Amino acid sequence: MCLIDRLNPRVQYIMKTLIFLMICIVSTAAHSERLLDPMPRTMTAHQFELPDISGKYHKLSDYQGKFVLVNFWATSCTICRAELTTLEDMLDILDDDNLLEVLAIHAGDDLQGVEELMQISPVSYPMLMDMDLTMGNWGIPTLPTSYLVTPDGMFAYRVLGTRIWNSPNMIDFLHEIFDDYYANQ
Repeated sequence: MCLIDRLNPRVQYIMKTLIFLMICIVSTAAHSERLLDPMPRTMTAHQFELPDISGKYHKLSDYQGKFVLVNFWATSCTICRAELTTLEDMLDILDDDNLLEVLAIHAGDDLQGVEELMQISPVSYPMLMDMDLTMGNWGIPTLPTSYLVTPDGMFAYRVLGTRIWNSPNMIDFLHEIFDDYYANQ
């Protein structure tokens, strides 16, 4: 048994988050020129309808008119869980703009694990459940994987692996994406 496993769940979560952030800082420094990987702007994002943890259904089309960051994750993925807090912080920073929605899609049927995580570290954005792994048509080779979808429903960027979503570089880059999109409409 590792030392972290002997700590209470909240301290474990904090320790794992700190480790995650240190890994992200090193990873981001090595790949700082590529915050997000561009996708062909001719690809329409695949529609879906999934329940959140309370059972309410959400469709991608419900968010048309805004940028949507769709984040695929799982409770079994430590870096995925830690990334959820940086997504929440990013939304807090961008809140005044009201240009971006985050939809976190849990891959798998661990509803109890998601509910327990939300008690420890709640987020304001919808936690959707893909219990039957029906979202395979999105091409998710690893977790976490995220997609930025434009207000008109087109894929714009993809992210394989984790990012520090609340970093100043990421916030500036997202503002550039938003500004560029609306300048060309």
